[in-house]
Amino acid sequence: MFRILAALIGFALARIAGAATPAVEHVPGGAEFSLRWGTAAHIADVTFSLRVNGQWIHGEAFPRREWTSASGRHVLRCSGLPPLEEFVLTIETAADRPYVIVNAGLTARDQFELGGVRVLTRKGEAANLPVTRADPGWTVFSEALHSPDHGRIFTVAQMADLKPGRRGDPRNAYWVSTLQHDVKNQTYAFAALKGELWPTSFEWRTSAQGALDVSHRSGSPEGLEKILVKSGRAIAVDPVLVGFWENRRPTQVLAEVGRIMGESLRMGRPMKPIEPGWSTWHSYGREITADGVMRAARFMRDELYDAGYRYIQLDGGWWTVPGSYVVNTDFPRGIRDLSNQITDLGLKFGLHISPLRVNPTDPYWKNHPDWLVSPYNKKPIDPHDAEMMTSLGMMYLDGSHPDVPPYLAGQFKQMVEDYKPTFMKWDHHYGGLEEAPRHDPTMTGLQAHNRAVRMIRAALPADLVVTRSMGWLFGAIECYDAVRIGNDINHTGVRSAAEPYANITYGQTTGSIAEVPLGRDFQGLIRFARAAAQNYYIHNHIAICDPDAFFTSPQYTLEEARCHITVQALMGGFLFGGDRIESLPKDRLDLYRHKPLLDVWRSGKHAVPLDLFSGADIPRIWKLELPDRTVFGFFNWIDAAVESTWSLRDLELGTGTYRLTDLWSGQPVALGQSGLTLPMAPHTVRLIEFRQ
Repeated sequence: MFRILAALIGFALARIAGAATPAVEHVPGGAEFSLRWGTAAHIADVTFSLRVNGQWIHGEAFPRREWTSASGRHVLRCSGLPPLEEFVLTIETAADRPYVIVNAGLTARDQFELGGVRVLTRKGEAANLPVTRADPGWTVFSEALHSPDHGRIFTVAQMADLKPGRRGDPRNAYWVSTLQHDVKNQTYAFAALKGELWPTSFEWRTSAQGALDVSHRSGSPEGLEKILVKSGRAIAVDPVLVGFWENRRPTQVLAEVGRIMGESLRMGRPMKPIEPGWSTWHSYGREITADGVMRAARFMRDELYDAGYRYIQLDGGWWTVPGSYVVNTDFPRGIRDLSNQITDLGLKFGLHISPLRVNPTDPYWKNHPDWLVSPYNKKPIDPHDAEMMTSLGMMYLDGSHPDVPPYLAGQFKQMVEDYKPTFMKWDHHYGGLEEAPRHDPTMTGLQAHNRAVRMIRAALPADLVVTRSMGWLFGAIECYDAVRIGNDINHTGVRSAAEPYANITYGQTTGSIAEVPLGRDFQGLIRFARAAAQNYYIHNHIAICDPDAFFTSPQYTLEEARCHITVQALMGGFLFGGDRIESLPKDRLDLYRHKPLLDVWRSGKHAVPLDLFSGADIPRIWKLELPDRTVFGFFNWIDAAVESTWSLRDLELGTGTYRLTDLWSGQPVALGQSGLTLPMAPHTVRLIEFRQ
């Protein structure tokens, strides 16, 4: 069939630069199109579909379909299908740019319910990518809905064996996903560039023959949420990036995609880092008291101040019950008095809140039942399951109600004026994002959430540092300086008064991704390190990475503790301890204040995990490029001793002469003719500086 070939302007120039400009191919008057990157890659014969009044309608159903192309813009206009007036799909290309940006929008002729939009899809699950499981080098990076949480990396062969899990189908990636071949240096990338309508998902499927298909969907995670589109209303679907890179390391491509996403999402709003600190949650949980906070504050002032530690963050438990901000009796002189005492020590005060959560026992909310979210298919929560009661067992506010955002903005403006925090951790956004009928049926849950969060943030001081925990990555992200990049790392509390060390485990790994997707996801350092490795693309692009606290607890071996704080330093994000610091032995406290390590952290950059896509469960090689040196973290996560040799090429270094120093011991390290050889005991790290 004759095809119109467009978007070839600058193609030869782009090939010389190592980035093929994608061509857009389509049939005159058809609703299908293909994207092609020379002879290297393609996404074949895709179309769009909309869920209108409960039924999926594909592009071919529109009687009138017209393509126009000019100046790198390829526009498909479809009409003649009530209740829609028009659906418009726009694919933007540019010379020397290996990706397209896909926009879509619709206008209603008559009122209808919209349940989602797909802008890259096919009928059925036919393959549209020239990738099969016969080549084991292809892997899929799949970000989680509750990201940054814990994404996954699968081989294409593993994708075929995956089945829906507790959090939905694991083959569905959200916000960003990549398909890469680490040996061939080829990467397909898919990324949402806004988060204003619904979550953007990328759905991966394999055919019986093992070929791979990808589809993009804008819609609620479980497909339960619908919005009312009134006559004459226009709906804009969040734009997505679709690209293919070759002759470039996949890890570099993911970082580049993160940069592009951040430029679109943050709308020019900068991120503010903060000094190192300490959080109450990990050792005390909800049993925290004013005396416990001040013991840590005085100890920080005496022992850690010179190392740069400044923040004391009061986490959950200062209120009487979750979601109700009445100060409990463990703070007899109130939170402002505690804040003043911390400030008088030359430290800074941070506070935990949950902006969208309310307590169902508070009689005040009985007067406002229309303010509350009532999720579809809400399941009963075991009242003894503290984690679920904390996140899903509470009541959440509906930001689509016109009275809710200004109420919350006033409440938290007053709280900041009263308590004077310079840092706030906002938590438990999930409940407000659950699929539910809204007070305003024309709004999605994400739109309602964004409205409330933006109004709260606008009411607070501009210099207040805000980090977000437990939400969706693209929920009003420009309102936050940082986002949590994983689950809680430990079970809160301590083992006993005689051994007052925070509960933490090292975890377990086989060293290979082959056994991870279908096995247990162990809590502790292993899970944390996996999340830290997979979220490097976020740091300083979309938000500062805020990991959970680090520990040097004697529940770790000394080397395991060194592993934990080294990962944290190599991330360059928030650096908060979770131990009962006043109880730590000197050798553990010395890890907190090790100057060469803190100097690495102060770069503010996130190390790139070089072997992220090579088949390792937890990357072993983390590379941090600084203006005057390059620092590597070499880890042995497994339970057996290993000896490895890495060439300069393995380390993605140029040829030349290097001086190597171990930053933990201060000793020189030999670089042999074949490269760097390191024998490593189980659960150990070497932090090595390379200088030319």
